[in-house]
Amino acid sequence: MPSAQSIEKTNAYIACFNAVEGPVREGYLRYISWMKDPEAGPAGTEKGMRGPGVPLSHNVDRCEDPIVAALAMVPADAALDPVARAYQQRFLELHALIEQVDRYYTREDYLRDDRAGVRNQHGPVMQAYAAFFQASTVLNAALDAREDERRQAQLDDIEADQGRSAAYYQLKILGDGKQLVTQLGGQSPDLALARARLADFQALLKQAQADRVGQGDAMWGHLERAADVLARDAGRRVERLQANKPLTQSEQMLMQRGGRIGNPQGSAEELNASYNDLVAASNRLSRIRGSR
Repeated sequence: MPSAQSIEKTNAYIACFNAVEGPVREGYLRYISWMKDPEAGPAGTEKGMRGPGVPLSHNVDRCEDPIVAALAMVPADAALDPVARAYQQRFLELHALIEQVDRYYTREDYLRDDRAGVRNQHGPVMQAYAAFFQASTVLNAALDAREDERRQAQLDDIEADQGRSAAYYQLKILGDGKQLVTQLGGQSPDLALARARLADFQALLKQAQADRVGQGDAMWGHLERAADVLARDAGRRVERLQANKPLTQSEQMLMQRGGRIGNPQGSAEELNASYNDLVAASNRLSRIRGSR
């Protein structure tokens, strides 16, 4: 069983990751959106030039003093501490650059320096983004592994105390669903492993049904349906990747409009939305269960 300090340390790393990961990635897409070729860099003659924006200060704060304090906690965590430290460093380096770049575009300084800053700042900020994304991948994998360990310990405790109860299956479905989505993420997932995880997930849902888990509980029914949809969308994702079928231009346009309905079948976005629905159904079930 992990100690209270170990849990506090891990939670600090998770809080930093959750606070800045989304804003940084959104800012990156905003920054490169007006460039014809982000790798070659802007010419300075493009229309709609804009900076990446910066994460809100309270989000940045979660990656400063709390991480320093977590790193100082003993005992040290050989699996998490080094990657969390690297993530913090890469983020703070990137943040300093994107603050500078964003102010440059906000002030429209390019109108007064013959676009020199447009060209000169691009290389360093793109290198900082690349370093951050690499550190992000490593930390995310380490946090996922730690979460899997913590979840398995919970599952073992529940099974020892209650057997394979509704609480056991709820936690198992949620954890295995996340592993399935993670396996199908990225540019080149291992499809053989993804198919195996999907088969295991489907078998888990069938076993829960055979054990008559949550029978007569409407909220459990919502969780069950969300899990079924996730299995379906994971199957669609496997099929799309197997066929090496990229998103069409019309599908990309639909996605840009936002909303669940615009997500193409077999896309990573559709699969992530289905997993989020499963999480929401699980959270509702937990709230109802807790109020009884």
